[in-house]
Amino acid sequence: MTLINKIENLFSNKLTWFFLISIGIIIKIILLPVKTGDYVVFLDPWLGFIKSHGYTSSLKYNFYDYTPSYIYILIGIAKTGFNPLYSVKIVSIFFEYVAAFFIGKIAYQKYKSNLPILISLAIVPLLPTVILNSSYLSQCDSIYAGFVFGSIYFALKNRRFYSIIFLGLAFAFKMQAVFVLPFFFLLMLKGKMNWYYFLIIPSVFILSLMPAWVAGRSFNSLISVYISQSNHYRFLTMNFPNLYIWISNVHYDSVKMAGMIFTFIITLLSGFWLSKKKYVFSFETWCRFLFLCTITVPFILPGMHERYMYLGDLSAVLYFIIVRKNIHLPIGILFISLYSYIRCSRFNDVLPMEPAFFIYLLSIILTAYDFVTSLKNKSNEITQ
Repeated sequence: MTLINKIENLFSNKLTWFFLISIGIIIKIILLPVKTGDYVVFLDPWLGFIKSHGYTSSLKYNFYDYTPSYIYILIGIAKTGFNPLYSVKIVSIFFEYVAAFFIGKIAYQKYKSNLPILISLAIVPLLPTVILNSSYLSQCDSIYAGFVFGSIYFALKNRRFYSIIFLGLAFAFKMQAVFVLPFFFLLMLKGKMNWYYFLIIPSVFILSLMPAWVAGRSFNSLISVYISQSNHYRFLTMNFPNLYIWISNVHYDSVKMAGMIFTFIITLLSGFWLSKKKYVFSFETWCRFLFLCTITVPFILPGMHERYMYLGDLSAVLYFIIVRKNIHLPIGILFISLYSYIRCSRFNDVLPMEPAFFIYLLSIILTAYDFVTSLKNKSNEITQ
């Protein structure tokens, strides 16, 4: 038996993946007691404020810089009386597995086997950045990511209403859900999503604000929460090696606007170019395009933080499961993401951004080349 056959057998052995799932759970249990600055400085005071101001009554106060959707979860945690640190992490960890499940369900459409679900449930929670995000830092990026990949799953199943509902829920938790809008824009141009479905997204977002509004917080402050977030840290990039490491923050206002316009134009031009009838998208092509979107948008958008490659990390897993080659592409992205996390720590001053930028840029170029080559090959197959 050759080495390749041995590796294939290892990958097809369900016990391997059950073992890795168990390892992931054990690691998360070990990290539950760990407190970091994100919890001590933000989440713990928020939970204390919620308790001291009547739980749901606290919603009328502007004591948090997230959307109210996550605060509703914190209110539930505060009311249970269970260990708040553990509860915050358990919620985020739960959504890691939600995201992993939907990634596996997406891959199921290619293999018609439950094995990709097991593989995803094993790999996603073991990604270093995923472990750092939820189990170590008590962050909640897994929540919006879970809804995003649910949205992608339903979109590829042509269940449009559910897809947009999930995308609206993702946006109600984190603005970073916009990273997949080029994917959905192209779906619309290809006739796989009606334009009026996108009206559901702001509707879901507004509905998510209603409990806080009813509690007494002004609607203006609620509806502008993402604008306030984007202006809170006035940096073109924070520990994230994208285009803006080369530009001084002195030009923050003008460059930020220019970067947003540039991203919008790139989305339009690439969408209309790819919407031509001669470009035929297969299931695998859509998965490649999703990976390209989730790593390119953070590269060209200003104001990115170290955690904003989260969707890219998870899309890398989907790419790995679906394509099963070019392993250097997902590894390159996972390296950049982890590097950003590490740089956010005490190593900020000793880890340069420039080498990571060039690795990131090369990863995008190679991913784009892989996508375009695959797209042209598929289109040629159809026309022959």
